Amino acid sequence: MKEPICIDCWRRDHLTFVQRLDPAYVKPGPVHRCAMHKAYFEDLNKAPETRQEAA
Repeated sequence: MKEPICIDCWRRDHLTFVQRLDPAYVKPGPVHRCAMHKAYFEDLNKAPETRQEAA
């Protein structure tokens, strides 16, 4: 019944900008990410020469 919620979407919708910058609100460990955030973080972890540059 309980579907996983994207941690990045939840933080965007429920925390203020200042709270999102506060390390106390950054929870390490396994997280669920939606397709959009998953693609974003996978792109960040690629080598710089293989990243897709925004046009």
